Amino acid sequence: MTTWCLTLSFLILSLLSSTYGSAIEPRACGGFLYVGDEAVIEAPFQENCEWQIQTDEKHVLAFSLVHGGDFAAAQEFFSIHDGLDVIQLENQIHHKVGHTSGELITTVYTSSSEVELRFKKTPASPLKLKIQKAVDCPFNLGSESQCGRITDDKTSCYCATFTKRGQGNHTTYCSDNKMKLVSIEDYNEENTIYLAWGTLVNFWTSGTYNKTTGIWTWSSTMANVYPGYTDWAPFEPNNTLVDGNCLTIKNGWYDDPCANLYDAICESHPEDFIDTTTEPYYSSTEESTVA
Repeated sequence: MTTWCLTLSFLILSLLSSTYGSAIEPRACGGFLYVGDEAVIEAPFQENCEWQIQTDEKHVLAFSLVHGGDFAAAQEFFSIHDGLDVIQLENQIHHKVGHTSGELITTVYTSSSEVELRFKKTPASPLKLKIQKAVDCPFNLGSESQCGRITDDKTSCYCATFTKRGQGNHTTYCSDNKMKLVSIEDYNEENTIYLAWGTLVNFWTSGTYNKTTGIWTWSSTMANVYPGYTDWAPFEPNNTLVDGNCLTIKNGWYDDPCANLYDAICESHPEDFIDTTTEPYYSSTEESTVA
């Protein structure tokens, strides 16, 4: 007599991760996966394997190929179901910034925190999907604004607002749109902002100067600017003894009066919205034969 047993193995993802995040049991045929930051699923040997995948609320999921390449070609072997619909490349948001015309689409995004992944057939060569927790990124935040996934990680979102405001009002504007006024962490981040929106106008950042302590701080993260990355223009900062207590960027850093009316950059990252205590985990479903 042959009986079929459903084996559920619950594995807590290791705090130690590989280059591509915590890898799932090799070739597992379906199950449930809760994504913390990122995980990797390898295409199974069997066909018609289904995964239920979820991440934290207020986030979406980003799918890409571990070794890069054209995502469209790989979708011959699997489909991603977001609610009642199958995610189609032609329905993906194509921002005017952060994506070059004619460039291959390497990452697709869901519209919610829960999806179903179905492997329709087994590829001839190994195929691994990287799944990341990401933030939603709209086309804009309303009139006179523009958004895009401009950095290499493709899980974050940046929005430029072209309405002239003081730094304080821009801080409120970003917060009202569930974002933060930008904090510049490195050269690559600053340069991608210039590539997206130019160097002809000043953009407010969250940098502020405390006259009492003499310390520059990123108010959005409460991290001190020093000893981190800086890019002050020649002879800057030069207004901190007067009223230049806020930091703008324009092909370099400038300290200006906080009430000056400039454009601004808002940013949003997956780690900005941590409101769950759920640990990353997965359960893999296998069929075994018992004589």
